[in-house]
Order: sequence, then C-alpha cells, then structure tokens
Amino acid sequence: MARSKYTKYKDALEKMGLKQLDVYRYSDKEVVRVLRLSDGRVFVIELPKKRDEMSIDEFVKVVKEAISRKH
Repeated sequence: MARSKYTKYKDALEKMGLKQLDVYRYSDKEVVRVLRLSDGRVFVIELPKKRDEMSIDEFVKVVKEAISRKH
C-alpha cells in the first residue's frame, strides 16, 4: 500500500515530540490539532495554506512558531 503524501508532515511532527490528532481542511488553509507528548498539552495550529503547498521546513517553522506563541 502506498504511503499518503501527508505522511511526511506527520513524521515531521513526531520528530518534534508531537502527535497529530486531527486535520481540518478548508479551501484555502488547514488547521492541525497536535498533542505534545512531553506534557499532554493540545495545540490547535492554523496553517497559512494547505500542507501540500508547503515544504517540510516551512511546515516545521510554522508549527514551532505557533507552539512557542501559545506556550
């Protein structure tokens, strides 16, 4: 079975110590809900555009910035 094109984004979250819970897809953006494994805190991160329109580095940067703001 082929892996989804979104698996690389999920893997990037796991490397940051996060678990992807949900993804809400809209016509112009996506909202990702993640669980920080170290303390069980849940974050809702609004991406500026769809994941497949972002590089992995750009995705990681947006996630890190969102978590640091909500820390």
